[in-house]
Amino acid sequence: ELGFGWVMGNALDEPVLLIKCAWGGKSLAVDFRPPSAGRPPYSLGAKADDAVAQDPAIVGRYFRETLALVRAALARVPELVPGSDGRYELAGFGWHQGWNDRVNEKFTAEYEANFVHFVRDMRTALGAPTLPFVVAETGMTGLTENHPRALSLMRAQAAVATHPEFKGNVAFVSTREFWRTAEHSPNNQGYHWNCNAETYFLIGAATGEAMKQLLGLPSHP
Repeated sequence: ELGFGWVMGNALDEPVLLIKCAWGGKSLAVDFRPPSAGRPPYSLGAKADDAVAQDPAIVGRYFRETLALVRAALARVPELVPGSDGRYELAGFGWHQGWNDRVNEKFTAEYEANFVHFVRDMRTALGAPTLPFVVAETGMTGLTENHPRALSLMRAQAAVATHPEFKGNVAFVSTREFWRTAEHSPNNQGYHWNCNAETYFLIGAATGEAMKQLLGLPSHP
């Protein structure tokens, strides 16, 4: 969010408020599953199936949590943005998620469809029918990655932006080139980009540049 915030802050005269929603170990297929995607059309495994049977709200819980956090923040704009009169514009939505879908073949297979539903449902829920979305690729392990599930998920993320209804309002950002090996990072947690600050900054900045284009703002020279 630092790279994204700097890019957007430098591009706009108005104050920029970032509402960060982040939870580890969550999938689009289950946790962020949008309402219009329906229930997962397959078993999640005996333990998970039993948990969902006991608490059906597990499915899509973090879609709803995201909405709750956004709405709570918007209600506090005068407090969160010093000098604000409370007015605001929902200008864009950045998305960087996918590891927990990438490691599951069933989740990966429906990622594109699920995220199309996610965009539609989130726009409807927020009352912003053309809200710009930028999808930052789940590009961990870099340009040499060749695992079929990983490649399939990244293709699915890129494909969302090619849907005709999303032309000019959804963008995809490649991130594989921002991967840094463990030797050049604080640790060896690939699913967390090896906790490399440069990587996270570059992903945020690239996402910000893509958002600027969707908003019709001048690009960085």
